[in-house]
This record gives sequence, C-alpha cells and structure tokens, in this order.
Amino acid sequence: MPDARYEQGMARPEIDIGAGSRERKPVAERTTLLTGGAGFIGGHLARALLDTGRRVTVLDVRAYTPEARFAIGSGIDEIPFEVASIGDQARVLDVFRTHRPDEVVHAGMILDPAYLATNRSTAFQVNVGGVINLVEAMIAFGVPRLVNFSSIGVLPRVMYQPIDGNHPILLADSGPGTDFYGSTKAAAETMLFAYNQAFGFDFRTIRPSAVYGLGMNQYVGPIKAMVENAVRGQPAHFEFGGSHPRAYTHVRDIAGLVIAMLDAPDDADRIFYGSAGGPLVTTTEVAEVVRELVPGADVEIGEELSEAEKPVAALRGELSIENAHTQLGWEPQYGSIRDGIVQYIEQYRAFVGA
Repeated sequence: MPDARYEQGMARPEIDIGAGSRERKPVAERTTLLTGGAGFIGGHLARALLDTGRRVTVLDVRAYTPEARFAIGSGIDEIPFEVASIGDQARVLDVFRTHRPDEVVHAGMILDPAYLATNRSTAFQVNVGGVINLVEAMIAFGVPRLVNFSSIGVLPRVMYQPIDGNHPILLADSGPGTDFYGSTKAAAETMLFAYNQAFGFDFRTIRPSAVYGLGMNQYVGPIKAMVENAVRGQPAHFEFGGSHPRAYTHVRDIAGLVIAMLDAPDDADRIFYGSAGGPLVTTTEVAEVVRELVPGADVEIGEELSEAEKPVAALRGELSIENAHTQLGWEPQYGSIRDGIVQYIEQYRAFVGA
C-alpha cells in the first residue's frame, strides 16, 4: 500500500544524505574518482581533471589503452589506479574506503549493443547496478556530487528539434534507442532521479553524442578509419553510410563540459547534452574535410545507408546545448567539425610519431 506521506508530498525517508554529505572543497583540494578512466573518453577526462589542479583516482576493469596513456601524458604514473568492476559492490566500497573521493565522474560502462543483448544479466549488473553501487558508496561516505555518463541512445524517435533535456525517452510505441545499451542507460538515469527525489542525492547526467578524437571507438561510424588511415597513407573506402547524420562532439569538449557540470550551481538542470550544437553533419561531409586537410587522402564513401544504419539514423536530431550555455557558462571549443578534425589529425600524428 502506498505511503500516505509520499502521496501528500510531506516527507522524505529519514535518511537524508543531503544533510550528511561533506562540504564541497576548493577544486585544488578535491580528489575525483573517475570510473572508466583507462579508455577513450576517460583518458582525455583524466588529463582535463588534472589540469584543473584536482587529484584523480581511476577505476577500470583494464589497463590504460595506449591512446589514453598518451592523452594523459605527464603525471600518469602518479594517478592511483584500481582494477575493479563497478558491478562489484564490495570492490566499489573498498575503493571509496581507500581513496575517500570528494566527487565522482562515472564513465565506466559496457558499450557494445551486441554483447549486451547476449549477456543481459551482465548488462543490468554493470550499466544499471554499477550506478547504484556508486551512489550507495557515495551516500555511505558522504560524497557530494556525481556526474553520470549516459547517452543519446536513451532517445526514441525525434519528437521535436533541437532536442533538449525535456524530450521524452519513452513513447507509447517505442523506447530508448531500440537496444539494451540505450535501455540500460535510461534505467540508470531514472534511478538517479529516484535517489534525488527520495534522499536529495546530487547528480548531473551528460548524454554525449558521436564523440570523436584520439582513441575513439568504432561505434561512431567511419570517422576513425577516415582520419587515421589518411594520416598513415592508407585508403578508407566504404560502400554505405555517406548520408548518415550525426551530432559529432570532440572528446575535449566532453571533458570541458564534465568539469563545468562538476561545478554546476545547485539549481542547474540534471541533464545536459554533450554536443557542439547546431546542424547534424553527414559522414560524406566528414570525408570531404579529411580529404581537404590531408592532401592525397584516399577516402571514399557511398551515399546510401546500409540496412543496419537506417533505423539508427532515423533516431538522430539536432541537440540543444542551451542549458549548458546559460547555466554552466560552457561553450564548445570545437564548434565546427573541421576544427575538431584538425586537432584529431594533429594529435594522432603525434601519437604515431611517439
């Protein structure tokens, strides 16, 4: 039977973590726990966090990728590194007990939709349960703020553009992203709102879109092969996908937005899109930029979408970053795809040379 106190909006549970959380320290005195810090976005995030004067502790299930190690650069060997799964509650508590973080950035997750579909209990244990494990540890140790990585994969079909944080993620005939990845991220988002409403738990969620840059993974289409093959003097030919539209976002802009979210005012929104804003960019346009920036680049792509791409492309729309502008004072450094690819090419060349 429902608790009448909740129906009347009169009381929260007696556990009020808002009152028990530690005071937020000055930035230079904070330790940030970064889950997933050994991978693509994590490596760039660790570097950006260190550059603010923070101390960083990394939690991941694997060692640094070579690209992440390069992106972090100086100071990487001084970063405490915990090999652990966020799906293991005891290990998460051990990490908090040892390192006593002052804030958490949660970028650890399983991305592969095919793996998640065939390992569904693991999908729930890591992508949903892992968030709960972190939140409960934060409550136990009085850690004031979480920045949670979600995804544009929580979106169903486009209802209006630009898409903002109020866009529905559940419709009468469709749900998040049509796969287990988007659905687990949406489930984690809703649980965070439950913790906020019940206990005053302080979180912000970032929904990144088509993140690219050194160390990127294969889930953002052919841009990785186009840039990196061009730099190495190798061809990059694709039969399909040229008309696929994406809201490409440079990884350094994601890192900058996360830092702004860590310092967000208490009355700021809970959801922000990791995007450069503005019109979507097709893969054909990406190919044109790469050919311009790398003379002699052998990059070709057909305009038609593959059968696998068609349902995904239909879900994409222009994203609003207005609340990041107005509430956080954040602006993307790489507002144009050309500027972002220039940086990607330069950093990849440096990585190959090293």
